[in-house]
Amino acid sequence: MHVQNAREVPEYEIDPSELDFSDSIKITKGTFRIAKWRGIQVAVKTLEEELFTDEYKVRAFRDELALLQKIRHPNVVQFLGAVTQSTPMIIVTEYLSKGDLCAYLKLKGALKPRIAVKLALDIARGMNYLHEHKPEAIIHRDLEPSYVLFCVHL
Repeated sequence: MHVQNAREVPEYEIDPSELDFSDSIKITKGTFRIAKWRGIQVAVKTLEEELFTDEYKVRAFRDELALLQKIRHPNVVQFLGAVTQSTPMIIVTEYLSKGDLCAYLKLKGALKPRIAVKLALDIARGMNYLHEHKPEAIIHRDLEPSYVLFCVHL
């Protein structure tokens, strides 16, 4: 991922000094945190330097980065950029501040039918976009309530 020539730096490359982790909060069990980039809250996924020796984790990170660059749809989390020319390597996406479906269901219980239908349609639109993506389909393989995120209250 690292390049020798400055002209080869990817368009998506973010200067790591623009990321503010001062009020950073972990948002999942894994490697996602909330940070600020250019004054807005973002979600960041970090590949720490100690994981660089794990070829599987590095390949998975690169594959995820390559995939996220191709995706643009209102029902799929938006890729904003990445840090790949320094360590730790970081993927930056939009932050959806209203939580996930799993947490919502645990807190509030079943959805009202009208909301359930709207949500199901939004999920179906996002999944259809991925499955119909050209030149090749993108198969999620891991759709579950904790991966359905909200930017507005239900």
